[in-house]
Amino acid sequence: MRFLSFLLTVVCTQAYSVGLSQEKISLECRDVTLKQALTVIESKSSYRFLYHDSSFSSLANVSIDVRNKPVLSIVDQLIAGSALHYRVLENNLVVFGEGGYQATDSIIRGKITDEKGEPVAGVSVHESGTKGGTVTNEKGEFSLRVKDANGTIELSSVGYISQRVKLNKRLVLSIRLTAQDSKMTDVIVVGTQSQSMRTTTSAVSTISGKQIENLPAPSFDQLIQGRLSGINVQVNSGEPGTAPSLVVRGNTRVSQNIGGSSLDAARALSGPLYVIDGIPVNPEDITNSIDATGTNYLAGLNVNDIETISVQKDATATAAWGSRGANGVIYITTKRGRSSKPEFRLNWYSGLSVKPELLPTVTGQEERRQKLDLLKAYADGNVSLLRLIPQMLTDSLNPAFNNATDWQGLFYRNAYVHNADLSMAAANDFVNYRLSMNYYNEEGIIRAFGIQRYSFRGNFDFKLSSKLNAQFIAGISRSDRQRGRKYTNRSLNGTQATTNDDNTPVSGANIPSSMYRLTSFDSLNFDGLYDKLRNQNVNNQYTASLTLNYKVFHDLTLVSQASMDATTSNKDYFQPSNIDAVAYQVQQVLQPSYAESDRGTFTNYFLSNRANYAKSFHTGENFEHHVTFTASQQFNRNIATFTQSSGYNVPSNDIQVVSGVPQSSLGANSSYQAASLLSYVGQMQYDLNGKYIVYVSDRADASSRFGTKSKWGKFAAGGIGWILSDEKFMDGTRGWLNYLKLRASYGQSGNQSDDYYAPYNSYTLSGTYTGSPAIQPSYTNGLTKDNLTWTSTTQKDLGIDLNLFSNRVSIVADVYDKLSKSDYFNFNLPFFTGYQSISFNATDLWVSNRGLDLTLITHNLPAHNPIQWTTTLNLSYNKNLIAHLPNGNRTFLQDDYYGVTRIYSVGQPVYRMFQMQYLGVYNNYSEIPVNPLTGQRITYFKGNHPVRPGDPIWKDQNKDYDVWSDEDNGDTHGDRVPTGNPNPLFTGGFVNDLSYKNFYLSVVCVFTWKRDIINTFREGQFDNIFDFPTVSTLYDFASKRLPSLSGLNYWRPDQQAKDPHYRATFPALNPFSGHYYEFLPFSTMFNEDGSYFKIKNIVLGYRVPEAVVKRAKLNGLRFYGVIDNLATFKKSSVPDPEAVDNLGVYTGGLFPLPRKFTLGLEIQF
Repeated sequence: MRFLSFLLTVVCTQAYSVGLSQEKISLECRDVTLKQALTVIESKSSYRFLYHDSSFSSLANVSIDVRNKPVLSIVDQLIAGSALHYRVLENNLVVFGEGGYQATDSIIRGKITDEKGEPVAGVSVHESGTKGGTVTNEKGEFSLRVKDANGTIELSSVGYISQRVKLNKRLVLSIRLTAQDSKMTDVIVVGTQSQSMRTTTSAVSTISGKQIENLPAPSFDQLIQGRLSGINVQVNSGEPGTAPSLVVRGNTRVSQNIGGSSLDAARALSGPLYVIDGIPVNPEDITNSIDATGTNYLAGLNVNDIETISVQKDATATAAWGSRGANGVIYITTKRGRSSKPEFRLNWYSGLSVKPELLPTVTGQEERRQKLDLLKAYADGNVSLLRLIPQMLTDSLNPAFNNATDWQGLFYRNAYVHNADLSMAAANDFVNYRLSMNYYNEEGIIRAFGIQRYSFRGNFDFKLSSKLNAQFIAGISRSDRQRGRKYTNRSLNGTQATTNDDNTPVSGANIPSSMYRLTSFDSLNFDGLYDKLRNQNVNNQYTASLTLNYKVFHDLTLVSQASMDATTSNKDYFQPSNIDAVAYQVQQVLQPSYAESDRGTFTNYFLSNRANYAKSFHTGENFEHHVTFTASQQFNRNIATFTQSSGYNVPSNDIQVVSGVPQSSLGANSSYQAASLLSYVGQMQYDLNGKYIVYVSDRADASSRFGTKSKWGKFAAGGIGWILSDEKFMDGTRGWLNYLKLRASYGQSGNQSDDYYAPYNSYTLSGTYTGSPAIQPSYTNGLTKDNLTWTSTTQKDLGIDLNLFSNRVSIVADVYDKLSKSDYFNFNLPFFTGYQSISFNATDLWVSNRGLDLTLITHNLPAHNPIQWTTTLNLSYNKNLIAHLPNGNRTFLQDDYYGVTRIYSVGQPVYRMFQMQYLGVYNNYSEIPVNPLTGQRITYFKGNHPVRPGDPIWKDQNKDYDVWSDEDNGDTHGDRVPTGNPNPLFTGGFVNDLSYKNFYLSVVCVFTWKRDIINTFREGQFDNIFDFPTVSTLYDFASKRLPSLSGLNYWRPDQQAKDPHYRATFPALNPFSGHYYEFLPFSTMFNEDGSYFKIKNIVLGYRVPEAVVKRAKLNGLRFYGVIDNLATFKKSSVPDPEAVDNLGVYTGGLFPLPRKFTLGLEIQF
């Protein structure tokens, strides 16, 4: 018998590979019996065959030679021409039967595709009431002999909703299947262990790369907005190549400098860990150490290379990543080859980016009318005041002032966006590979901004032997960004224009009046600013990874992975001496030229070794056990270097680098940082009968960023699951309940300091009293403690996975409680210590995030309907608050860069605004409160300003009849109270996918609800024009842009005199009166509701019919169009409430979000 098996193995040689939907093999047999051929298939595949020997006794020998074909397709070929038929049961059991077909039998043929028109292989097709059947091939095609041409056939396939199709005597069918909740069949990676979504205990949300491909954006992080629950994505800048803010299950970061320096919005949020094909990457490490260009690290990965994206949220999913998983993990896999022969795919799209709604303004005669009306109203007939009105307001015939210039129009433009992808993929018995190239080019809607990216990626899987596999990944990308001007310069018409956070030229408070004429000098200055300067920012990324997978025996596999990920961040900036034409016009001198060169490199080395042991066994007839053990060792090494040089007075504008500058204006510095992380991980998953599931993990990390006393951090997690729908007592629900799983998890993950040398006191090189260089302690960096150690995040999660009504409704819901402790904290020291601060783990600093993640998917129409419609709702609810503070729960205050005070207080959310409450306007003296003890009206500014009609109403919180924002009668907080909350309470998305024949439509909407923002742009407009003006400075009032007063019911003395019941809703705008800071952001006057509902993108596509495609000798052809950022529905006055910083501040200076229109095509050949 063994000798016979050996001969059969020699005659029938095969290799198999598992595709997305079924097993495939290559089979070469010469003159063997059908039974012998099936025996070899059984020995090498997961299929088992059941038959009577008598059924095969009269059959002739068979010969076959096929490559990489589905197993059942080969079986069909082997039994072709015989009277045999079969039926596929559970666990790949194939049962053969015998008996011929009647002469009236009919043969039907058909093709099965998915909702997007792609062929579906491996679909089981059989006639209702019979045991025979077949499966579709790689092209989705099938043929089936049926007894009743007017009967019904049944279709089923893993990942799709089962369907019954009435034949109605049709012999050729075209059938479209609707995907069911793919989460049941997807395989995810938790830590280093692969798990199926059916049996995982983790809270994981997953989408396919197909859902975001061909959308006009340089990075995927912008495109997952609204598509996954539990993750809050805010695209707060439209500058090409800029990273959005992305937070998983609430923000855990608290400013390390509470009570110290201004709060930095760019570092105010806790970002997740990214794992790309098994390689962990933390973009914050790059940003914090060597970032010279401000380019999003993730923009180096081509969106169309992505296979799947999963967001891992709970402790069982993140604890296995230990120190880096505390803020969530985003796991990305890239595409690989599948087809047996080379398949080429060319994708191209091109389109326009147009400017969205801009800042409201008034121009020309309307601006003059509003300003004169304002001056006359408050001059109250005082001739001496009216004589001081500047000429530019009174001389309407003067061409110098008789204009209507919209300065915003000079900065903005319609821009283009292009993308081209070319990929080649194939698979055979030895190698599976995919190669891709990409070119992406997007101009910014503001001049001199844009990004060009070139990328190449190769994925190779080698089968070196029956036991040894190798995977090699190589990638390279180059991102070249233009970022406009960098430094403040004298701007148009001599007004000083402030450069904003993202280098945009639009400054909310300092744009000139529209009545100015745009002179030739102004035009020259403008052209110089945006066409002649050089601000080139180049990021190069290199990735290489080698993975060896050795199967020791059936249950034990050893895996080794070594990778290198390197990034260079280079900026070259040059500002020529003749760039400022206005300065030359006014001063008759050229401004000094300036050059700067920044060079940064970041290299991430990663080494991993792991053993996977998976065993299935039975104890008795009713107990089936499955257990998987994974043990891993990991080593991570980061090296960051940075060099900067700069200088003024470059000898020639043709020398656009730091060369030949005087030594007195030359500056240079450099840095070197390195950190290492050693980790040991253990994971175990066990299930009984596939329905009772237990998972545990433990991880130990040692980081060089901590001292010898506290290098190690340990993080454990556990989860349980129960597939309730598999229980016998649930049999009565089979008609409507398809799947029900309950989950629970608990665990701890951690984080390490951003500072590579956190536990060490730093030194600096500086001059001594004698002028000689010497090393001294760095007093400004402060002291640290040698026991500085890990932060920790503990998380509890309860979840439910539910499929209903033949899988037409899918619900995934999780409630969670996440508590972060021991964040890093800089505490200010008294001046006499000689140091400014000390850094330590604030063990009493706790941040809590509690919430709900919900995903609801519905298939809204029957599967046989020619129109298919799927709706997905992703909803995330998160309540963020501070649970504990150091020093006995002491309350702390901190200002951000825009003067908005933030409060850190137990029970309040992180970064809550701390302001006086604005309640309206005092319209007359009778409304102004009077102190019953003194008989005096209420005062502002510590008694310095008696309140008058037209003044804002600020709530007197402490009832002392004086309202102010700082120390007030011993109260250090004055009359301020917690107000706006920049952390949204609800975020999510609403997605509708429709298809009809060869057409498909996708509409993605996103929303944010219950978020407060503050409009400091509008505050700056009023403060700049009306704050402390005097009669001698009315020129400022006339020469600067006026905020639109249309519809603004501001208090006017003439209106109040006419009508005693006059009710204004905005304070007085008296340009003749000294003001008392009433337009600064210390009150809620400019707070707004930041909620919005946005139509994010619409995709309409058409797949060319297969018959037409085949005539063109192609494999596929489709056309599509995309509209991105179509419309926003909002309550706030800002153009786009999403375009605010991470602290909820709208400055008017962030890059607006453009609206994009693109057309594209995809060709497969």
